[in-house]
Amino acid sequence: MKRQLAYVLGLGLTILPAHAQVAPPVDYAGEAKRIMAGLSATGMTAAVLINDKVVYSGANGKIEDGKPAPVTAETLFPIASISKAFTTTALAMLVDEGKLAWSDPVRKYIPEFAMYDPWVSEHFTVRDALTHRSGLPLGAGDLTIWPDGNATPTDVIASLKYLRPTTGFRDGYAYDNLLYIVAGEIVERVSGQAWTDFISSRIFAPIGMRDCAADKSLIRPGQAIATGHERAAADQHGTPIDQRMSFSKTWDAAGGIWCTSGDMMKWGKFWLDGGVSADGKRLLSKRQTQELWTGVTPVSATISRATGKGNLVLYGLGWFVSDTEGTPIVYHSGGAPGVTSNFIILPAKKTVIFASSNDYLSTAGAWTRHIADALANGKQDADVVGLAIAANAKANTEAAAALTNAVSPPKDAAQPTLPLNAYVGTYRDPWYGAVKITRRGKKLFIDMSRSALLDGPLTPFNGDTFAAIWPDKTMKADAFVTFSVKDGKTVGLKMKAISNITDFSYDFHDLDLKRE
Repeated sequence: MKRQLAYVLGLGLTILPAHAQVAPPVDYAGEAKRIMAGLSATGMTAAVLINDKVVYSGANGKIEDGKPAPVTAETLFPIASISKAFTTTALAMLVDEGKLAWSDPVRKYIPEFAMYDPWVSEHFTVRDALTHRSGLPLGAGDLTIWPDGNATPTDVIASLKYLRPTTGFRDGYAYDNLLYIVAGEIVERVSGQAWTDFISSRIFAPIGMRDCAADKSLIRPGQAIATGHERAAADQHGTPIDQRMSFSKTWDAAGGIWCTSGDMMKWGKFWLDGGVSADGKRLLSKRQTQELWTGVTPVSATISRATGKGNLVLYGLGWFVSDTEGTPIVYHSGGAPGVTSNFIILPAKKTVIFASSNDYLSTAGAWTRHIADALANGKQDADVVGLAIAANAKANTEAAAALTNAVSPPKDAAQPTLPLNAYVGTYRDPWYGAVKITRRGKKLFIDMSRSALLDGPLTPFNGDTFAAIWPDKTMKADAFVTFSVKDGKTVGLKMKAISNITDFSYDFHDLDLKRE
């Protein structure tokens, strides 16, 4: 079925019949090689579908640096937060069945659910859990499950009531992951199926996504999977991630799916066909396909008068909805330890674009946006790949400077105000749990109890501020640790990331640790 898409700000994306689109010539393979070379990326898989036909399927580089196995179209990559749209699709199916409503309070299905404000707890709906308007700050609580956190969904739900909001409820956009874990729990309690079983049987199977896995543990023996790569600050060489960083099962509903680029084309075609599988089976009602692509939370509302590009961006139910060069666009990116992915649909052009790279770089996002820029209006308005290469070089320079600052205290730095033993103790935050400070010989050490990777020495920096320098430099997440001192004793501590390129999921700044 041919489709045209009209964008209605605040109401959503209306799908209407249209004539087939003629694709302009695009050097898919050449641009893939250019971004790979420009970022010194390890590997990437990518595909493009136009008018129901896969016009490009490519793979470059290696599954793991230093090993011979190449990335192929059959290699599975974690799609990370692109998984969120699968969770909202599962919920939409349950809405179609009359088993829940978007406006239902979360407490109807999870009675123990609570936010910081009791009124918000009572009025927090299923829709609120999916649209990043909770009032919580960016990535709130991610440290419970990142980089190798041990929190279960039960732990996540219990922690929410201690996370302090930074804006009013429904008053603004701030991306989160924990509330999608709550959404996955709703799927399980309403359907009676594990989230992974629901996604596998109700979505993957009928769409024909036979190579995808709803959880890493479900990947079939013999399937090739990409190894994620991280880099120390300013390092041009990708290092395979510590496997403890791989997403735990708790992440599933927020970012746990693994897929091939070919199966992601099937997922895109399912949406271009309005919720109907390739064999003609309707999995979602027209009403619910429209609902998921309806903008709810404004992300950006600025129009660039210089270029005419639209920059009106809203978050719907598991999707960003926007426009580029006057063409509506629906998309989502994903980032997992050592991997980034990006998925774009241009409904008016009957086009689907996907890429995933096994480096925590802009490789996939730059390539997909570059291709979308060309296909949206038939011409290349911006050299997105070139801009990404330049931005990466700048980021490397800034990262190197941040690393220097971390190990080089200011010239007028003060000495710690207390003997080292005075800092030793257990400090506790109500949503995170315990952080332990110990002494080993002549140095202090910090142990973030939920993470084995966040355990390292504290280097004196300035007065009662120390620098936590984690052993794994590829995390780029070193943090300042500042102790609060009263009457000659420590009473608490605060933390914040040293570098501005540290991933937002290292939300050290949200901790308010009090000494036990």
